Amino acid sequence: MTAQLIAAADGSHLWSERYDRELSDIFAVQDEISAAIAAALRVKLARATTPARYVPKLAAYEAYLKARYLQAKVNPESMELAKQSFELAIELDPAFAMAHVGMGFYWLTLTHFGRYSAHHCVASAHAAVWRALQIDSSLPDAHALLGYLAALYEMDWATAERHFDFPMAKEAGFALIRPMYSGSQFLRGNVEQAINLAQHAIEQDPLEVWARMNLHAYLQAAGRDTEALEQLEKVLELDENQVVALVSMAMLLADRGELAKALVVARRAHAIGPWFQDTIGVLAALLRRNGEATESQSLAQTLGSGESPDDARAHAVFHLLCSDLDHGADWVEKAIEQRDPSMMFYLRFVVCKGLRASHRWPKISKMINLPAIK
Repeated sequence: MTAQLIAAADGSHLWSERYDRELSDIFAVQDEISAAIAAALRVKLARATTPARYVPKLAAYEAYLKARYLQAKVNPESMELAKQSFELAIELDPAFAMAHVGMGFYWLTLTHFGRYSAHHCVASAHAAVWRALQIDSSLPDAHALLGYLAALYEMDWATAERHFDFPMAKEAGFALIRPMYSGSQFLRGNVEQAINLAQHAIEQDPLEVWARMNLHAYLQAAGRDTEALEQLEKVLELDENQVVALVSMAMLLADRGELAKALVVARRAHAIGPWFQDTIGVLAALLRRNGEATESQSLAQTLGSGESPDDARAHAVFHLLCSDLDHGADWVEKAIEQRDPSMMFYLRFVVCKGLRASHRWPKISKMINLPAIK
């Protein structure tokens, strides 16, 4: 492995080193790199203010990394395998606090894609994070997750900020949101700041799918739909089966009046991810708009009663895409009451453009603790 330190201002080379080690030495190499960078920057770290970092057992760390990789795929099979890997990491090394934070991230991801109640998942996420903090109260990732949950689930911006004020918490991230602070700012309406943070994350890793998914979401909220679509295209170059990207692309294309293209994308999304209720709602709506009533009705009948997790959101998407604003708004309100996290994102997307301009929006914006801004 080769590590380099480059001055961002002028691109000059400050330091580099090559490391040839066994995998079992990975934590020692990380410490060597940190020390070398500190020396290159002439930063003197006081021993009293630099707590020793916990070094997990290698097998636990490997299970933790595997869990993070699987979690980012967000399909039912990978989510279950991610959970098993996080649990294995904890079993192998109960003192590995980041593995407990990882379980908290797992529960958060499940609120979006697992068809589990947000109320149940958020309670489980909180429990996992507090177990991590009992082991290591200095973990910025744990404080960041508490901040993000306060923003996403409680819409409590003051509490979210208090958590993110913990040192390094604003830089912490996980598979789906990096940094988590960008998601918090997006949810409270500070879209430009969220965009800047997401762009910085992409600069750090241009091949990371979810960093681009985040940026696309923030660009939609800013009304920069063409740029949002460009980010989705880049996502699909990296992962052609990214079902969440396909769903959002179908909605953006439909909003631009490109119904034929939108239908092609929606069919592909449903073929890849029939487990994701949004693929059903989007495809059923676009079929109805295209005059294919029989197939549309057949799909719409599978959306459920609205009581199961994700059902209300999928119904909302269906009705809003069909320009049935009042029924769409009714389902939106139900999804918000259920604390459906994906609905919190969709409210800022083109699918809710008509809703934001309607007489129903003031009540909805109050429900999510935002000023009534269209």
